[in-house]
Amino acid sequence: MDDVVKIVVERQYAPNPIDYERLVSLVESTSERVVLTEGGVPVSVLFPAGVVARLEHWARADFATPAPIPQGEQGEDANEPRWDAGRLRIEPLANPQEYGPYTRYVRADGRRVSFVRSGTVVAVQLTADEAAWLEDRAMHQRQGYMDPKQAAAFEEFLARQPPAGEQ
Repeated sequence: MDDVVKIVVERQYAPNPIDYERLVSLVESTSERVVLTEGGVPVSVLFPAGVVARLEHWARADFATPAPIPQGEQGEDANEPRWDAGRLRIEPLANPQEYGPYTRYVRADGRRVSFVRSGTVVAVQLTADEAAWLEDRAMHQRQGYMDPKQAAAFEEFLARQPPAGEQ
C-alpha cells in the first residue's frame, strides 16, 4: 500500500464539542486521514470516502456477506465502556446534524458516521479498531491478488524455468 500519512488530533486539545466542520474540511482538502486520540491512543479515524471504499473492496474480497469486525477485547476490561473520542457512545439514528457545509449521518450500526457535502460522501469516521482491521485485511488481500494477465504471464514464466534440481 501507499505510504500512510495521517494527521493526529489529541482529544484533550480538540474543542468540545468536536469541530467536525474543521476536521472533515481537513480530510477533504488534504485527502489524508485524521486520527482522534485519547491519551495518545487512537480511538477513531476520519478517512476520505474514497480510501474507505478502496479498503473495504480489498478487505472484504473473501466475504460474500459483510465481514466480521472485531468488537474489542474479551479480557477483564470487556465490561468497561470503550470511549470513542469522536462519539462517546453508540448513537441512535437521530436527525442528521449540520456542520457548516457538511451533514453528519450516523449509519445503521450506530458506530460508523458519514459526512456528506452537496449530496456526496466526502469522509467516513470509523472506530480505530475497525480502521486497523480494514487496513490490515486490505493490505494482505491486495498483496495476494494478481489480475488475469499478470497471472498468465507468471504461469508462462514458471513453465520456462528448469526444474529445481537442474539449476
